[in-house]
Amino acid sequence: MLNRSRHAQSTDLLTRIAQEVRTGVELLSQLLGTPAGKRTAHREDLLGLEGRAMDLHFTLMTHIRSVFLTPLPREDIYALSQQLNRTMEHVVASGDLILTRDTLRLPPASQNQVETLQRQVELTGAAMSRLEDFDFLEDYWAKMQRLAKQANRTHREWITATDSSFQPNIAMQQSELSGEVLRAVHAQREVAVICGSIIVRES
Repeated sequence: MLNRSRHAQSTDLLTRIAQEVRTGVELLSQLLGTPAGKRTAHREDLLGLEGRAMDLHFTLMTHIRSVFLTPLPREDIYALSQQLNRTMEHVVASGDLILTRDTLRLPPASQNQVETLQRQVELTGAAMSRLEDFDFLEDYWAKMQRLAKQANRTHREWITATDSSFQPNIAMQQSELSGEVLRAVHAQREVAVICGSIIVRES
C-alpha cells in the first residue's frame, strides 16, 4: 500500500498544481468582473498564487528524485509541472496588469477569452489525475487543440476592439494584457501536447 501511495504521489502533486492554476484563473475572472477602481482588494490573493504553485513544483522535483518508480518517465512529469507553472506565471502577469491599470475598461472579448482558459484548466485538472488513461488523454488533447484555436480567434477580436480608440496607450495596454492571457492559453495547450507525445511514445 505504501509503495502504491508513493507511486501515485507525483500524479497527486501534478493535480494539486493544476488546481492552483485553476484557482488563479478563477481569480482572474473575478478581476475582470470587478468594477474598475475596486480591483486592488484582490492583490494579496494574486501574490500568493505563484508561490504556492512553485512550492508544489519543488516538492514534486524532490519526490521524483527520491523514488524508484514513477507513473511516467521523470522527464515527462517534470515537463508537465514546468508547463503548469508557466501557465500560472502568465495568469499572475495578467492579473498584475489588470491591478496596475485599475481603471482600464475591458471589452467583452476579454471575458470570453478567460472563459476559454477556464475550460482548459478544468480539462487539464482532470487529465493530471488520469495520466495512465490514454483514451482519456487523447480526448483531452483534441479538446485542448480546439480551445486554443478558439482562443486565437478571440484574441484577434480583443485587440481589434480598441482600433477606434484615440488613445494609443489604451490600445497598447489592451494588447499587453490580451497577449499574456493568450500565452496562458498556449501554455495550457503545451500541457496537452506533452500528453500527446506520451500517448504516441507509450502506446
